[in-house]
Amino acid sequence: MEKDFWQAYKGKGVVVIGVAVWAEGDAFQRAREFVNKHKLTYTVLVDASEDGKVAQLYGVEGVPTNVVIGKDGKIRYLQAGFNEAGLKKAIEEALKAQ
Repeated sequence: MEKDFWQAYKGKGVVVIGVAVWAEGDAFQRAREFVNKHKLTYTVLVDASEDGKVAQLYGVEGVPTNVVIGKDGKIRYLQAGFNEAGLKKAIEEALKAQ
């Protein structure tokens, strides 16, 4: 996500936000360790709710799940697992829809 999406698209108005869900133990510490290990520069939020409220709101059933939200606020892409080609296509289409 860092290189192929965040660094590649941030100049085009794309924002990448990671959300840590379902962490065991200290969710904030686990997220911080992940960010440091992978040298992430995009924003990573933590869903520390016991019931995984953010995951529920976005229909997340597995990790990773990628979501592309258009400028109109509508979900344009929702995919459990990582599909690089599908994600790139969804981003490109969302950028065209501006």
